[in-house]
Formats: sequence, C-alpha cells, structure tokens
Amino acid sequence: MKATDFNLSTDLKFDLESGITSFKDSRLVMFDTNAMGLLREKLLNEIGYDKARKIFLQFGFQNGYADFLQMKTAYNFDSEQDLLASGPVIHTYEGIVRATPREFFMNREKGEFYFTGVWTNSYEAEQYLFYHEPSREPVCWSLVGYASGWATAFFGKPLVAIEPLCVGKGDDHCEWKIQPPHIWGDEVKPYLEAYEEFFNKLKK
Repeated sequence: MKATDFNLSTDLKFDLESGITSFKDSRLVMFDTNAMGLLREKLLNEIGYDKARKIFLQFGFQNGYADFLQMKTAYNFDSEQDLLASGPVIHTYEGIVRATPREFFMNREKGEFYFTGVWTNSYEAEQYLFYHEPSREPVCWSLVGYASGWATAFFGKPLVAIEPLCVGKGDDHCEWKIQPPHIWGDEVKPYLEAYEEFFNKLKK
C-alpha cells in the first residue's frame, strides 16, 4: 500500500447509539478549531508561555506516537518510506494541517535521519494570529510535537521536529524539519525538556 492510497474516511465508524466515533481501535473526538484556540489562549494566560508550549508539545508528541503505532499495525505499506509518509497524510485527513513532504534521508545503522516538508493552513498558526500579532518564534507546537512523536516511533530513536518557517511569526507558510536532537543547536532545548519522559522510555 502506498501512503497516498490511505483514505481515513473508509475506516471511520460513527455509532450514534453509543456516541462513539472510532478509527480502527481508537476512539476519536472532534473539536471546533475556535474552541482549541481558546483553550490554547487560556493556558497561555493562566500558566505562561513556556508551560503552555510544553503541554502542547507533549500533547502533539503523544498523538503522533499513538497514530504511528495504529497505522503500523492496521495497514501493510509497500515500504518504510510509505509508512513514514502516511503520517503527513493522516495529519491532513484529521483537518489539522495540510502536510506535504519534501526531502527525506535515513540511515538506521548510523542513526541518521532527515525529513522536511511544508505545512499549509495550520490551525495553530491561524488561531494564534486570531489573538496575537505575529510571534518572534514558531507557534505550531502540537504540529511539531506530532511530527516528533510520529518520526520517533518510526525510527525507534529520539527525533525532534522544529519549524524553520511559521505563518504564526509572519512567514508565508510553515515548514518542518526533523533531525536527531544532537544535530540541532540551542533551539532544541525546550523540545528536549518536553519530550524527556518519552525519550527516557526509549532507553529502557
């Protein structure tokens, strides 16, 4: 199966009697983006920028990691690259962002990994700009968390996604870049703090 052959709608189940919507073995819930934007804004105001960012990074990471495990067991992809690329596809189907992969390189034996792409219509950037002027930093926290979680589950070793470009800070589009933590500079520190618990589990 190619990543582009995946169609989330064929495996969605709506059970009106139980009130449960599911995808394979996972229960799904849907929220309006305005509600998610308000939640984010309330957290920023109540607990501060750094703590709110950490929560959304962790939220995204857990979501991406879990989605990967679901996709890996539920479908038989033609190649490892198709399995990896199904992450951006499912992220797009979920209505979170349109994700378009660009460059990819991997050498498992040497621990090398490099994956880049473009995000279009990020709900996080949209909601951030609804409340604020453009930021000095990228703001798509749950998106980079998701990409980090998905890629880490795929690779079996810690990987971190960061946004070089973000609509939330005035760029005309968002981009992601995923690499091992040691490749990044000081900018990776808040991400490592957020993912510390997840990465420690990989070492056990």
